[in-house]
Amino acid sequence: MRIALVADLHGNWPATLRVEKDLRDQGVNRVICLGDVAGKGPCGHRTFDWAVANCDIILGGNWDYGLGCKRFPMDVFYWEQLGEKRLEILRSLPREHFLTLNGRRVRLFHGRPVMEELITSRHKKEQIQPFFDDGEGGCFDVVGYADTHRQALRTMTPGLFFNCGSVGNALGEPRCCYALMEGKGAGDFEVRFRSLDYDRRQAVADARKMPDIPRIGTYIHEIETGVYSR
Repeated sequence: MRIALVADLHGNWPATLRVEKDLRDQGVNRVICLGDVAGKGPCGHRTFDWAVANCDIILGGNWDYGLGCKRFPMDVFYWEQLGEKRLEILRSLPREHFLTLNGRRVRLFHGRPVMEELITSRHKKEQIQPFFDDGEGGCFDVVGYADTHRQALRTMTPGLFFNCGSVGNALGEPRCCYALMEGKGAGDFEVRFRSLDYDRRQAVADARKMPDIPRIGTYIHEIETGVYSR
């Protein structure tokens, strides 16, 4: 079983199309979206619709709930672009998903709001370890999340803690990023990162056609450079 974990599409349509092609090339059996399908970029309606059409599960992220619940008045552009039916879906998305893959118990979520404070692989183990707690006296073997827009993996004692990266707004390197999680053979388990070139010129051109989007200049700078701008 090969599962793709995509997240943080953020209205970047060229990046989403690049991932779509790679998912076919990689022979993926299942696609799970770890949230933030819209917001920031100019094509949130398209990336939302793509996630609904192509993902077996979509989890809610901080942007999804923020847009769906209309929490920030400056986001009116996105509300109007998405429309009420999409907003209703965004605010009703589940926060996390659990599965077992080749004997490994896996916990998946976006980041915030499950995390009150955004935790990365560089934080102290005492800050990471609680996310392996299953709330019933046991623990997960694997925890996967998104939100930081940076791919990362850390081995814990025991377990794996990893970030799948961002499809549409990757930081560190301005590429199109997602993760593959695979179980095969006699208990084998693998997390593999994909980092792809995509048509960033088109993504920038799409954004420049929408100068009234809040903080669109920040979004353009980030997809051009991979440098966080706020």
